[in-house]
Amino acid sequence: MYVVRRHLQKLFDFGMKEMIGSKAPSGMSGGNRPWTMNLAKKSTNGNGDSVAGSRYEEAVNELNTLQSNASVLAQVKRKNKDHGKNNLEQVQKFAERAGLTLDKLDKLSIIHVSGTKGKGSVCALCESMLRASGYKTGFFSSPHLVEVRERIRINGKPLAKDAFSEYFFTIFDRLQETKASHGGAMPAYFRFLTIMAFHVFLKEKVDVAVIEVGLGGSYDCTNIIRKPVVVGITSLGLDHMAILGDTIEEIAWHKAAISKPGRPAFTVEQQEGAMNVVMDTANKIGVSSIQCIPDISCYDFSGIKLRLGLAGRHQLTNASLALQLCKTWVQNYQEINPQQYKDGPESLRTDAFLPAEAVGDPELESSAARVGMPVAEGFVVPCHFMKGLEECYWPGRNQVVKGENLTYYIDGAHTPRSITVCQEWFISAADEEAWILDRPIKRILIFNSTGNRDEYSLLKPLTDCQFDGAAFCPNITGESVSGNSADQTTFNTTNEKQLARCKCNLIAFENLVEEEAQSDLLLTIQDVAKYPSREWHSRQSRHRATSSICKSTPSNDARRLQSVPQNMYQTDSVKVPKAATKVLDSISDALHWAATWADQELTPEEPSLNGGKKQKPHVQVLITGSLHLVGGVIKVLDPELVNRPGS
Repeated sequence: MYVVRRHLQKLFDFGMKEMIGSKAPSGMSGGNRPWTMNLAKKSTNGNGDSVAGSRYEEAVNELNTLQSNASVLAQVKRKNKDHGKNNLEQVQKFAERAGLTLDKLDKLSIIHVSGTKGKGSVCALCESMLRASGYKTGFFSSPHLVEVRERIRINGKPLAKDAFSEYFFTIFDRLQETKASHGGAMPAYFRFLTIMAFHVFLKEKVDVAVIEVGLGGSYDCTNIIRKPVVVGITSLGLDHMAILGDTIEEIAWHKAAISKPGRPAFTVEQQEGAMNVVMDTANKIGVSSIQCIPDISCYDFSGIKLRLGLAGRHQLTNASLALQLCKTWVQNYQEINPQQYKDGPESLRTDAFLPAEAVGDPELESSAARVGMPVAEGFVVPCHFMKGLEECYWPGRNQVVKGENLTYYIDGAHTPRSITVCQEWFISAADEEAWILDRPIKRILIFNSTGNRDEYSLLKPLTDCQFDGAAFCPNITGESVSGNSADQTTFNTTNEKQLARCKCNLIAFENLVEEEAQSDLLLTIQDVAKYPSREWHSRQSRHRATSSICKSTPSNDARRLQSVPQNMYQTDSVKVPKAATKVLDSISDALHWAATWADQELTPEEPSLNGGKKQKPHVQVLITGSLHLVGGVIKVLDPELVNRPGS
């Protein structure tokens, strides 16, 4: 009966399309929200079709019925950590019900990537390089930022709404038809999308499918893959410990377990304990080889300066891993498609991968050397690969979006180590912008975190940024009555729990800032002059026009912390306002609050850098802590940022 209803709906949609045409009526621009970018353009690729949009929304609503609610997730986490062992068997059964056998899946030419940090970036770099080389690419990633169709990309672009709907209902209807004979079982949200992605890539006849692991690796839904061309393991860290284990070694086993017999695997440099586990696990599985990637300096870029489309020094490591994965994939493709290789791009013939002259330090001690893991050779990088590295776009990761009197620094970091990397990137980029602008600066933090992550370990690195204000909000856009669009609806938590978490984050941030401020202010002026610190000077330079702090006297040297007013940290030589903090109900509220700082006149304690003339400040907003938060921010600022750079 359900399938009959679906077919009737299709006929109705067709008839409506004939009557009303394919163009959607123009909508509200959102111009009454001064903090939005107003950069979005009306879609010209059919995605604005009102009927397609309606079917797409219907598909997303049906997909959301497959989400596990918060109570179910809590039960899963309370169970033994071996709970996931049956997952692959269940995913395989659901796939077969949907018409996708493992034999069919074996026909896909797959690059499979796991890791704690950087796996999405590595996949994006791989996809960009291979697409730039002329191959048809499929890319499956998670989570999405604005719309769920972002998770399944063809040639770098999210599936069009009508294509997503068509593929969705093909799989959904097949599962519904067999539901009664299987005890009413339907796959959960991520399982369904994994099966759907594989189906799409087979139907679209992609040359390569780049697959990002969802969570862990060993029992992840994507690990029904039996014959990947090559496997990659990115940087490992402590995350999802309730499921993956409490130690880096336990987590390393899960990540390395996507390795397959007779297939090559590559890893980045890891902690020695993790590196040992990665090598042992891969070898026990029976890989053809397991190698550590070389430093980026070991590649030959033919005298051309390497330009990465992704910001941050850590992306150089990700680029090296992506280069090794793509080289291996291309060589495999050339072996099994000799005629296409012969007629293909000259830049991708085998001689393009000649070994590069060694420029790295071969004596450099590494965990790979200590555990006896071989290091892959650098090579001469084809020009198409260089083009792909430069043009790679992966939104929400070290992304800068500029507006009038506002610059948004957006990064979905959500582990202590990735937050530290984000902090380093933000300070460097924000300081450079401040130097170029040569005007007063205000720094604002918008933060949220999900799961049971420790707020103190996440927020501690961010205190070095010396924020003037910090807003903590749930991952709710506030754009509709329900708070989120269907694409961003989640049943994994409640609004009340999110707000409670925001309050904990605020308390942790205030405690950390207070602790750091007290520590800084207890230094003598002479100590500060003798041992300069980023924390002291960055805070001082944005609140005072002179460097009187360096003009110490003997009496100053002996002075310590004086009484501290409610809104000010103070010594004899410098006054530093405390950061203003707020818990707000939505992302829209947080962005609006951040934007109000651009309209504030400088106070008498904050003289302008421009000859004493008052100026309104430029506001630098760091948004981090959660990819879901980042997705909501992009949705409010400009949803088209998912597909193209904002600055």
